[in-house]
Amino acid sequence: MTMLDRMRRHKGWLKWSLFLVCLAFVFLYVPSFVQPAPQVTGALGEVLATVGPQEITVAEFRAEYLRTLQGYQAQAGGEITAEILQSMGIDRQILQQMIDRHVALQEAERLNVTVSDAEVIEQIRTDPSLQRNGQFIGETAYTQLLRTLNPPMTAAQYEESLRQSLTLGRLQAALTNWITVTDEDVQQEHVRRNEKIRVSSISFRADDFLEGIEASDNDIAELFEQNSVDYTVPEKRRLRFVLIDVQALKESFTPSDTDVQAYYDYNVDRYTEPVSLTASHILLRTEGKDPVELQTQAEAIVAEARGGADFAELASQYSEDEGTKENGGDLGPISPGQMVPEFEGAAYALEQGEISDPISSMFGIHIIKATERAGGASQPLADVRDSIIDLLKQESADERAGALAQAMAAEITTADDMDASARRRGLEPQESGFAAPGEPILGLGFSSAVTAQAFELEQGEVAGPIQTPTGPAFVTVTDIQPSFVPPIGDVEDRVRDDVIRRKAFTVAQQQASEMATILQAAEDFTQAAEAEDLEVRSGDAITRGSAVPGVGLNTTVEAMAFSMSAGETSDPLLAGSSAVILHVHEREEATAADLEITQGTLRGELIAERQRQFFEAYLEKVKMRIAIDVDMNVFAQAASV
Repeated sequence: MTMLDRMRRHKGWLKWSLFLVCLAFVFLYVPSFVQPAPQVTGALGEVLATVGPQEITVAEFRAEYLRTLQGYQAQAGGEITAEILQSMGIDRQILQQMIDRHVALQEAERLNVTVSDAEVIEQIRTDPSLQRNGQFIGETAYTQLLRTLNPPMTAAQYEESLRQSLTLGRLQAALTNWITVTDEDVQQEHVRRNEKIRVSSISFRADDFLEGIEASDNDIAELFEQNSVDYTVPEKRRLRFVLIDVQALKESFTPSDTDVQAYYDYNVDRYTEPVSLTASHILLRTEGKDPVELQTQAEAIVAEARGGADFAELASQYSEDEGTKENGGDLGPISPGQMVPEFEGAAYALEQGEISDPISSMFGIHIIKATERAGGASQPLADVRDSIIDLLKQESADERAGALAQAMAAEITTADDMDASARRRGLEPQESGFAAPGEPILGLGFSSAVTAQAFELEQGEVAGPIQTPTGPAFVTVTDIQPSFVPPIGDVEDRVRDDVIRRKAFTVAQQQASEMATILQAAEDFTQAAEAEDLEVRSGDAITRGSAVPGVGLNTTVEAMAFSMSAGETSDPLLAGSSAVILHVHEREEATAADLEITQGTLRGELIAERQRQFFEAYLEKVKMRIAIDVDMNVFAQAASV
């Protein structure tokens, strides 16, 4: 029995609207018809990570990962791929968030921080976002919304998710409610956020002074002697590896016509235009009523409707779904999976304008009218045969590669084992050249997972299977080239370029210093700069944290700019390989009057930020006493698409 069932027992049925409260879920759980869910590898039940006594499985990670991917795709019109997410490190962020959540919930349990059923119910009932026109809109809407999520959620799952969120909030509150901020803190933050300046800059870039600068042999020798460590060649490793080439496996397999037909028949829904159905219903609740009398009433209403009576008027008269009766029972467009199975089956069996027999469900007896119906046509097999063949070839290749990798892993302990296991299966071990971290590996290309493990292995040890862009691989280190400082002759050109750039930067600073003296004495900064044929970069007034015109985001330059008075010109500042002169034209100070208006909100934001920082630091300490283990091989496979 779910918590809502207990609510019904004590309070009768409630009228719901979960649209706003579940908006975040709707965003993350984008329906699968928006974008076909990518297929990822890794057995669903395989353990990806353990956090104390709890496990994070591939299935749990994949659910979070795909929801995040689909959320980004919904925002970007499908242009975000799994590869892009991985390049941004989103896969690791998702796993870290899952680990942090487990850590926090375990700490809450240790500290006996709990949330009762009654408190979850109260949260649902009192949240204004769960109401429409001051009333709940009905249990049907609640079930519908949860069923539209991808993957769908049950009431019990939603309530448990809400309970966990409340528990985490209570834990953070218990640990951080003591945190306060002073009036001075609020004042300083008000100034930081609201003080504005209008500033111009002139940049003297080292690259603009390269022409004509030379580096003598003595200059080169002297710089190399002083900074030889800057030219160190990093450690490199030579690998011996066995690659299971998924593409080769794919090309070696051709599915039979029977396989293609069977896949099409079993998955014909994928190639069928969704039925677009708009329906209305009349709901008769069963609580406290005689079943025979209720069935008789329902049949009488069906007879009226089929006899020509206006269905909307009948719904207004008889329906006990308060959320729809005032709209003539109109449920609007419905999609597969939205409704309870009994309702859905009856609704989709109706032709347009047809009225159903009485249908019983957990909510009562429904009388359904299909007001509009369209779609339902399937693409013929001939039109989708090529895509099915490619899909079956890829599925076969992935499965064979995974099975092959697992079989080999069971046999491999040493490098000799790796070679023997590979040759028994017709795979040829390969040798790479020497490669440093971040460099492509001959035969494997760029593979951060291989590089990370290769530079942790002792010579002769074997790692694998490691997921690479081409397929699973086993690797061993055959030779290590230690890092070293090369002779000057090997890097002379690099050193020469560095000497020239350093000299150019010195010239740029000298030029900036001379110009600063002139500009600081001028009555009109802009006119004086233009007279010296200098480029002035200006813009609108900025606040802290904004890009300084001509410079960009630079904390040192920003700090100097906001410390200056209106009309003041700075000495040269160093920003990367440039020297910069600033001039502040105007200042707009943060006012006490504005502070009076915003100080309450500002204080709350400061406290919330400090509480967040403290809570994160607290959890980091908690992690030190909880055993956390991540299987990076399983993680790499679970996050690969």
